Amino acid sequence: MTNMRWWLVALVLSGCTIHPTYVRPRVAMPAGWHGTQALGNTQPAWPAHEWWRSFDDATLNELEQTALASNHDLQAALSRVAQARDTARIAGASLYPTLDVSLHGKRGQNIHKSSSGRANEATLIGGFDPDVWGELHGVKRAAQAQALAASEASANTALQVAANVASSYFQLAAFDERVELVRQTIETASRIDALIETRYRAGAVSDLDEAQSKTSLANIQAGLPALEQGREETLHALAILLAKSPAELTVQPRRLTGFSFPATLPVGLPSELLQRRPDIRQAEENLIAANADIGTARAKLFPSIALTGDGGYASDQLRNLLTKPNSTIAFTLAMLAPIFHGGALRADVDRSTERYKELLQDYHQTVLGALRDVEDALMALQKLSAQEELLDEAQRQAKRAFNLAEIRYRGGASDAFTMLTAQNTWLSTQNAVLQTRFARMNALVSLYRALGGGGQE
Repeated sequence: MTNMRWWLVALVLSGCTIHPTYVRPRVAMPAGWHGTQALGNTQPAWPAHEWWRSFDDATLNELEQTALASNHDLQAALSRVAQARDTARIAGASLYPTLDVSLHGKRGQNIHKSSSGRANEATLIGGFDPDVWGELHGVKRAAQAQALAASEASANTALQVAANVASSYFQLAAFDERVELVRQTIETASRIDALIETRYRAGAVSDLDEAQSKTSLANIQAGLPALEQGREETLHALAILLAKSPAELTVQPRRLTGFSFPATLPVGLPSELLQRRPDIRQAEENLIAANADIGTARAKLFPSIALTGDGGYASDQLRNLLTKPNSTIAFTLAMLAPIFHGGALRADVDRSTERYKELLQDYHQTVLGALRDVEDALMALQKLSAQEELLDEAQRQAKRAFNLAEIRYRGGASDAFTMLTAQNTWLSTQNAVLQTRFARMNALVSLYRALGGGGQE
């Protein structure tokens, strides 16, 4: 008996070595962001949870709240979280004993004799798997990690939805200003065309001047439908994010030039990004699940033990069924040891190990991608800021050149082509300013997204 006890202890302890201990992968993280050295206006903090409120726009705040409460992709992600948690509960339930009841009654008639018989049974059936090697515990750990991974995937979906809403909102504002700009330019071009038409009828200018004027006006007018189409398509995309039909949404955003940039950008420290980005946390939970799967596959190489028992009552008289003389009880201890499976069990261990190695590489790649996203956004903010400043000066000079060209044309000191070219250049530089302004706002949204949004509450 003593030897049997020691054998059982050794059996259980050896089961502890089957499951590999999870250790978070070591990742070489930079001490700081390279992009902050040139940008300057940053601080080692993180964005607020509702980071979009930093833009101080009530309409945007309302759109974000609606999207996070209604977006179909996000609601589907939350359902996947619930499913994964239920799967984890199912896996955990296998660690507990099972108990079932069976009620059975049978009546028979002898076809050659007039005698008949009846059998009645009431049985409780119990079973328990002691999980000596931890196979069931491994399944439970993997399912719990997958539930957490689903939760992180849901958080990442919410982050993407919030960022896409902000980006679409700013793009709407950019389209509105560009449409307004083109309409104003059409008015100016129409005035210039009328001037040239009057001079043409008076014989003061050539056919070429008139043709160039009308060509310039038509080209400017042709740009308006494309902008209006882009505006509507952006509005439709925003409606889908809000779980609304495209025709249901009406939004009038603030002027794009009315948004101000934060005096300082909260960017945090690179080393803390591992706990900020939901996609990184999701990749790690997948890694934890794969690590648990290795132990589960190893446990299948060893014998399994099952304990079953049943007890109840059996009688040919229903009224005497629940009496002591009719009670029954039985216990069974069974062991199943794998002998030959054609190498399938060992192959399962190898497959699980390679799956862990694959997800380990995915984890490292996700971390590197996150670092790149932050650096790209910081660099974009720096370069676009400089570009917008230069384009502002360019459009001021283009406006001045057009005004001078119109004065010289009216005074007969310049031709129509010079004036029309100056007009188109002014329109082009104003468009470039607005597009660069939107790109800069979008880069700020990309930075918030790259930093993991507001992180965990």
